[in-house]
Order: sequence, then structure tokens, then C-alpha cells
Amino acid sequence: MHVIAAAEILVAATGDLDLNEKNAGRFQQQADAVVAARDALLDVCREDLAYTARWWQVRRRIKERRLMREQAER
Repeated sequence: MHVIAAAEILVAATGDLDLNEKNAGRFQQQADAVVAARDALLDVCREDLAYTARWWQVRRRIKERRLMREQAER
């Protein structure tokens, strides 16, 4: 429920953003509201999807990155 509520707040803030706003201060206020809502949604999603990675999952990611760097160098 927290994720849905945060997403609805983000949609409302995005809908309130007027790209044709002439007043720079008002536009900045609207943009800040969108950014704050986005950050709140991401935080809620991270909490909802949080899990502890196993040691082999972390090691696999390191190996994948190393392989990608080696392939890019070739």
C-alpha cells in the first residue's frame, strides 16, 4: 500500500508540473515537488524490495563487471 500511495503522489506532482510556467520560482517549486515525490517513491520501493544479497551474488556481479571491462578493452 505504501508503494501505491507514493506512486499516486508522484503522478499527482507530475501532473501539477506546468512546463509552460513563466514564473521561474513557481516552476522550480513544482519541479522540486516532483523530485521529492520521486525520491520518496524510490525509498519506499527500496524498502519493499529489500533483500540481503548472498556472497556469491555479489561475487558474480564483480566477475561480470570485470568481464565487461575486458571485452570493452579489446
